[in-house]
Amino acid sequence: MVTELAAPLECLKALQLRRMVVTDDDLAELVRARGHMLQELKLDKCTGFSTGRTPPRRPLPAGSEWIRELALSCPVLATLNFHMTELEVMPADLELLAKNCKSLISLKISDCDLSDLIGFFQFATSLEEFAGGAFNEQGDLAKYGNVKFPSRLCSLGLTFMGTNEMPIIFPFSAILKKLDLQYTFLTTEDHCQLIAKCPNLIVLAVRNVIGDRGLGVVADTCKKLQRLRIERGDDEGGCRELEYIAAYVSDITNGALESIGTFCKKLYDFRLVLLDREERITDLPLDNGVRALLRGCPKLRRFALYLRPGGLSDVGLGYIGQCSGNIQYMLLGNVGETDDGLIRFALGCVNLRKLELRSCCFSERALALAMLHMPALRYAWVQGYKASQTGRDLMLMARPFWNLEFTPPNPDNARLVEDGEPCVDSQAQILAYYSLAGKRLDCPQSVVPLYPA
Repeated sequence: MVTELAAPLECLKALQLRRMVVTDDDLAELVRARGHMLQELKLDKCTGFSTGRTPPRRPLPAGSEWIRELALSCPVLATLNFHMTELEVMPADLELLAKNCKSLISLKISDCDLSDLIGFFQFATSLEEFAGGAFNEQGDLAKYGNVKFPSRLCSLGLTFMGTNEMPIIFPFSAILKKLDLQYTFLTTEDHCQLIAKCPNLIVLAVRNVIGDRGLGVVADTCKKLQRLRIERGDDEGGCRELEYIAAYVSDITNGALESIGTFCKKLYDFRLVLLDREERITDLPLDNGVRALLRGCPKLRRFALYLRPGGLSDVGLGYIGQCSGNIQYMLLGNVGETDDGLIRFALGCVNLRKLELRSCCFSERALALAMLHMPALRYAWVQGYKASQTGRDLMLMARPFWNLEFTPPNPDNARLVEDGEPCVDSQAQILAYYSLAGKRLDCPQSVVPLYPA
């Protein structure tokens, strides 16, 4: 696919691929065809390189060879991201990249020992964002003492950093705008100490080890904070500049959601996942908390709420419809009790353009009628519902330029994964979307195109 894109798109300056198989030949063709004008290349969680699981179609050096080719062929490259891929990197090739690509401002790589990047940082004078450096030998201060980051660096994500390595950030912590601490070994006290030195943070990503004290330091120090991400943790509404919250929690109360609605008036993107870890949840359903959050955050445009069974009643689902007139994208999981709740929800979502539903109790007929009540809807995906073997009632939502695809339930594929959710392949799915191209011709055998016939 990269080859097919590279040749005809004469204006191609940026390319981002996610979770795809990308071969060495693909990268070679891209560099040959568009290297002279390529400004941005992002390979997010891709495989297939010569160091990946898929063998190359012709013998080539290891993945780091592509850094050399990019360095020699892409003089205006500004952003390169292959973090979380299997593409390996050699420090000497990164130095060549820094020397030849003077416009490089953002680099995210697979883990590379930080002490091997001293030369790269010396030449990367324009670098503003870096992620992927690792402390592979914790406590060896002599090894990392000579690392000096570029003077313009204001976005940083390091791996395996512990208490002893933390001071390497202190000299420029005051100018940091983005900091990712998700893959560090820092304690709650370490978070407090480091974040207290970062008053200009706009984006912060951490794990729940930050604790209540750490969040208090964030609230007291980071007055400019707009985006906070806490993996497997909880957060509070003390940061009034917050625009984005993504929280994975084991328990939550209506009061916590009400606090977010009270304090986070600038929130435009809210995502909450209620993990299936605690046998008993303190305060379900979350109807009143969700209503207070939506009423208090009128700027919300994206909203995701993935709960446990019983997490939201039909009344709460109706509240979402009543209070989400400006939301354009929504993902809901394990919400509602009956078809009536879904219809209440749909009647209020006049501006919703994209809807995803998972693990819901609704019938096919109710799903079809609900989508008819959402005039702005352009894309809908449902996985796990009360499905028939034919999807016959889904035809109620058929309309011009509307593609409707149905995947019947397959009990032969039923199995459990780690979190206890049924395998996706065993559950019925619906995909509906607007298209000017008409019926799709490349559907897998498991997918039934219902409309156009």
